[in-house]
Amino acid sequence: ATLHLSQISSAGAELEEGTPGFLPCFGPSFLPFYGPRTDPARTPSTDTGVAYRGRVLLELSTHMGTPDGRQRDAIAPEDIARVQRLLPLRRFGLCGVFYSATMVPAGPELLRFELSLGNYGDTGDVTCKPAASVTPHGCPVFDGTRYPSLPWYGDKPVAAVTSSWEDASHRWDALNLLRAMCRRLVSTHG
Repeated sequence: ATLHLSQISSAGAELEEGTPGFLPCFGPSFLPFYGPRTDPARTPSTDTGVAYRGRVLLELSTHMGTPDGRQRDAIAPEDIARVQRLLPLRRFGLCGVFYSATMVPAGPELLRFELSLGNYGDTGDVTCKPAASVTPHGCPVFDGTRYPSLPWYGDKPVAAVTSSWEDASHRWDALNLLRAMCRRLVSTHG
């Protein structure tokens, strides 16, 4: 079964059958922010890469009527710190084995790869504990026929990151339940 948003949402008026739907909404969901990676050894014109900068918990909802002109105040830092301590955390891990690195840019610069989960694993971020999240530096070698690659040969580098985030499994459980229900509906009525 397919549920069309235009058939179940309300555009401010009741639907054809007289049953009101719902107004558009988003979230609550985390919205991540990314920005340029800063390296003190380089000039701003040669910065490359993107780094995680933070996230905001965002929820948008639509209400009927005219705005009342009220403004929302910012959340006090002590309130944020108090809530962060009470959030249930879940530990996540990311492990990557690099089998090959081909078609890399040629040149005398040393290259390495980095895994990160948010700020965790980002070698430029000092707010998180260091992790084995980067491969060793290597200089690209031209194979003589096609393109430069990193000479890892038999030694395949491994990078790993562990991090702790808010436990949002209640959202995943609902999504997984809906997907399972959708698959069952398709298989029985398809």
